[in-house]
Amino acid sequence: MLPQFAITALLFATSLAAPIEAPLNFRVITSNVRVKTNKPFAHEQPWDVRKYGQIQTLQQQSANSSTLIGLQEIKKDMLDEVIAGLNNNQTNITSGWTYFGVGRDDGVEKGEYAAVVYDNRVWDLVNGTYKWLSPTPDIPTKGWGASNIRIVTMTELKHIQTGKHINYFNTHYDQTSEEAREHSSELIAGWISQIPNDYQTILTGDFNSIDTDLSYTTLVKDLADTRVIAYQKYSQEPTYTGFEPTDNQTVIDFIWAPIDSNTQGSNTTVIDYNVIDNVTPEGYRFSDHRPVVVDFLAF
Repeated sequence: MLPQFAITALLFATSLAAPIEAPLNFRVITSNVRVKTNKPFAHEQPWDVRKYGQIQTLQQQSANSSTLIGLQEIKKDMLDEVIAGLNNNQTNITSGWTYFGVGRDDGVEKGEYAAVVYDNRVWDLVNGTYKWLSPTPDIPTKGWGASNIRIVTMTELKHIQTGKHINYFNTHYDQTSEEAREHSSELIAGWISQIPNDYQTILTGDFNSIDTDLSYTTLVKDLADTRVIAYQKYSQEPTYTGFEPTDNQTVIDFIWAPIDSNTQGSNTTVIDYNVIDNVTPEGYRFSDHRPVVVDFLAF
């Protein structure tokens, strides 16, 4: 039998050999930027004006944290401008803000992206893929009466400093077909359940759904709505504003967390939730959606 001092020394040595890991404090932002259009609403500014407010907001909200950003309704040329803006318009750089995603219309560059944006000085992209929200999810197709082709971008990212991994999905549901939205939630919930790792999974996007819709209630069976469970709620304003004073404002943009977040024994804490104003100092809206920002701790 070991003497007491030896047991104490052994326990001390073991504690030194296996220190408790510090949690990862990270931020997630979702923002529907509003696609560039030749037919703007009466109070809508062109993208060449709006982009400055969008970029500045993303810069401000990502300045002091390890941040992942999900963008919707953004085409390749717009995405390139946002990435350049986040990198302070530096050219020919290999480290800095970048993205993973494809154009939904052809799986290359055509059409809107549901892009995952990250700083490769902070995060490594471990895996990245995408699926279409249709009965044939491996090819660019519409389904269930959807007015447009819809896609979900699925990534696994490793936080370089801590070594922690996060699964991050970003999507944009159809605005026309309720059936398409319901099936989209079923598909995404199924894909999340099939992830071959036990890392935390975050899902963001414009879901074109309110919290009484079946597309929402399908997801809430397997995921937690950060708007509901966050310990601190700085703003719960509507996330869709439109551009016109008479537009019906509502909450349709969500950041979803693991179902057991903020429960005893969970490895995920949702610290705070915020909806960011989309009105610039000049008085125009940089999008018809407000960005949503959530801070997490991952253990």
